[in-house]
Amino acid sequence: MKNIVYGLTAVLTSDEAADAVLDYAAALAHAGLADTVAVPTVDAFGSTTTTSFLLAPALGLLVEDAADDPLGPDTAAFVEEISWRARAVRCTPPPHA
Repeated sequence: MKNIVYGLTAVLTSDEAADAVLDYAAALAHAGLADTVAVPTVDAFGSTTTTSFLLAPALGLLVEDAADDPLGPDTAAFVEEISWRARAVRCTPPPHA
């Protein structure tokens, strides 16, 4: 499990989801783009929930290791979608200035 730290808040999600969000944020920043993502997360009470993030070049994002949670969210479909988005951003030519 990993925490995604955004501003003053940290949210818990799977390793794969956190790494995919970080990779997508890097792809967006490199392309000068922004997007929103709804990440499957675990709240302070251990319940699965969804946390939405704005990913943009000027907004910092940190991913840190966290204690494993056997009841963590199912993130397979999310990781597949975000990984696809990151590949699409990287394959799209930049707009002409």
